Amino acid sequence: MTAAERAAVALPGTVAKMIPPLHLSDLAQLYFAQIAEQLEQQNRAEPQFAHVVALLAQRFEQIQRFQAVLEVSGDVCTSTTVRKVDGKEVVTEMIRARPQVAMLSDAMRHAHSLLGELMLSPSAAMKIAPGKKDAPGDFDDF
Repeated sequence: MTAAERAAVALPGTVAKMIPPLHLSDLAQLYFAQIAEQLEQQNRAEPQFAHVVALLAQRFEQIQRFQAVLEVSGDVCTSTTVRKVDGKEVVTEMIRARPQVAMLSDAMRHAHSLLGELMLSPSAAMKIAPGKKDAPGDFDDF
């Protein structure tokens, strides 16, 4: 039974379970299940969000992988260059950030954006939370 068929069979007033796409790795499927559970607890798990949740799960997996590489190898690497200047060999060393530093930063930024889209970040959750409303004021018309 496909996700669309399950959604059609779901009882009125209930939301069909989110099903992870088949291309997700085992770790990404675990992340998918955690995110889907959060959305289900908030009664906001919709099958059409599955691909956005899958993308977030993949980004979480990438973040974990990049962090593991950086923990083992460090944040920087050195590259050594040997050139001849006036008949002498000159050795220069450059210290640079590893490529995983930029990839981790990009993955974290994208994951943060996806969390906001799914309203799972604290600031986004405040927008949907039933909270205290301010009393009408003199400047409401502006």
